[in-house]
Amino acid sequence: MLLNCLPKRLFSLELAIDPEPVEMQIPRMYLERYSLRLARLGMSEQGRFIVAEPKEPPSVISARNLVNAVCKIDVRPVAICWDAMDLGFMRALSSEGIAYIRDERNAFLPFIGAIISDEVLGASPAAPLSPQSQRIVLNLIAGRWVDCSAGDLARLCGKSAASVSGYLSEIAAIAPGLIAREGKKRILCDAGLSTETLLDGFEDYLRTPVIERIRLKGTIDRVDLRAVDALLSGVSALSYMSDLAHEDSAPTIALEKYQLEALKEHMGDKWLEAQWYEPAAIEIEVWSYPVDEPSDVSFDTTGLQCVDPFSLYVACAKSNYKDDRLLDAVEQLRRAICQK
Repeated sequence: MLLNCLPKRLFSLELAIDPEPVEMQIPRMYLERYSLRLARLGMSEQGRFIVAEPKEPPSVISARNLVNAVCKIDVRPVAICWDAMDLGFMRALSSEGIAYIRDERNAFLPFIGAIISDEVLGASPAAPLSPQSQRIVLNLIAGRWVDCSAGDLARLCGKSAASVSGYLSEIAAIAPGLIAREGKKRILCDAGLSTETLLDGFEDYLRTPVIERIRLKGTIDRVDLRAVDALLSGVSALSYMSDLAHEDSAPTIALEKYQLEALKEHMGDKWLEAQWYEPAAIEIEVWSYPVDEPSDVSFDTTGLQCVDPFSLYVACAKSNYKDDRLLDAVEQLRRAICQK
């Protein structure tokens, strides 16, 4: 277990913690990561709760999952107790409504309406990940960029070391346990968490990669699309990764900004955008980051690859579909990627 030095008093009240772990029928993986003990702040019943002390550096994801598991079988609130929390970790826990105790000057116990902090934490939800940070997270969830150093990620992303340092800080603010250290190196790891657990933990911080949609009046030859490495996306790709019926009359493709400009220059006067009331022959999604592992699932049929399943899931899940067929297909895709 990590060595914790918990305070004896909080909010001018005595904090008493039972020395014996509490036995609880929750999945063993949580008990392997946390030690649970009974605690009491002051003498009132309202001040009784469970402290969870991590046996290894925790993450917001593991903390949330633990709290949810305990709450299913015990009405007492749970507080994460770790004296090595940084401000980012405390901010992330408080935005999730998760109680914590770091020391006598930094604690958040919403079940008694009490907070004390060296800095004002604020309770607003954490901001979504930036496009490149999201790209890194999706590759991690997919099992591709696991155990990569900051230098490795800089090469994979084609970004500077300073930029990658910022991306890792964004990730660490949500899940500090996913950023390990080897000497001076920072390593991106999955902490042994499943695909579904990682996706659950990051889902609220992901946003659509689509920054612009362009509808064109005329079709584009597949040879021209392949020349700019266009990928099927949206409903066009979803039909290849679910039971959704194929509808190829007006395909949706994904391009980055530079690819869009190259295609637009190549087409010249043939580039005619449709008005909102006019039918479109093709829809272009302009993406904020590249797709690192396109899928071949559609290539034999269309001659084009698809965006990868994880990126497609995020793009479709954030599209606010209303059609039940599309919602079912998105959920089917989610189940499929979580089984990998």
